[in-house]
Amino acid sequence: MDDILKQLTEIEDELKKPFPTRDINKICEEFRTEFLNLSGEVDFYEDFRYYCVNIAGTLSYVLAGNINEIPQGQFDMLFKSFFEYYDQYEFLEERIANYNLFFQEYKTFEQPRKLLLQLLTNNLFPLD
Repeated sequence: MDDILKQLTEIEDELKKPFPTRDINKICEEFRTEFLNLSGEVDFYEDFRYYCVNIAGTLSYVLAGNINEIPQGQFDMLFKSFFEYYDQYEFLEERIANYNLFFQEYKTFEQPRKLLLQLLTNNLFPLD
């Protein structure tokens, strides 16, 4: 557990980099037709931002020692990658490497998501 906390502490500053707005705008332009064909209201920028904020917020709870205060919905969201949680965007998953800033941001948030999930599931549901 201490090793995971150390890794999460080191990652914290990485999560504070500028958001990849330019790449997201480019994705929205280049996949405009695909986004328009999705049913319901779609906002790729806001969905990705919300997903990242959830991970950063959960990390702040953990680093402050407030694991028991993490809202259940926030915890539940950690069980899925962005493309699993927002499966309407799965058509993009294989193409995100073409958008370097977005891809780097995605990978930057996936690492702490997985570490948080490991830490929290071990902490909240310890093996007997």
